[in-house]
Amino acid sequence: MAQLGPAHRDRIVTHLLELPLEDRRLRFGHVPGDASIAAYVRGIRFFRDAAFGAFDDTGRLLGFGHLAFSASDAEFAVSVNATARSHGIGLALVGRASVHASNRGHRTLAMLYLPENEALASLARRAGMQIVCDPSECRAYLSLASPTPQSVLSEAWREAIAAVDLGFRLTARPRGRYICLNRCV
Repeated sequence: MAQLGPAHRDRIVTHLLELPLEDRRLRFGHVPGDASIAAYVRGIRFFRDAAFGAFDDTGRLLGFGHLAFSASDAEFAVSVNATARSHGIGLALVGRASVHASNRGHRTLAMLYLPENEALASLARRAGMQIVCDPSECRAYLSLASPTPQSVLSEAWREAIAAVDLGFRLTARPRGRYICLNRCV
């Protein structure tokens, strides 16, 4: 799990464009066209918000989470490629976002989703979120702990390790299924 920045915009666009139309509808609440997805990604304010990604060994973005901050809210949206589901990527992205939001002083992480989005409802339940639904949308809330020096340092340490790992994934040349940093056996 790595925090993403402006240099990852192309990978985010590719990930979102790979989503089937129904997944796009469930992720955005409507079916955005390719140009709308590109505009959405261009509009991510990395200096204010946070974005996280899960990558495979070839550097392909398998899961993407966007944590949008306002003065009082921390709202999270997530998508995982269909071929990568049921491997804990969505739950890991929610966990990463909750730590990040908590360490920035937010007390609640929120996710909004369509009532028919069973996958997100299941993810919210697994994450221990409180769910409130009405006919047009559901909201899931997770209470966040107060930040501590340990939680801030732990997040920084994990992010540094993730950045190094991602750098290897994006620059190493895979032989077969594995990335060989020294020699492949």
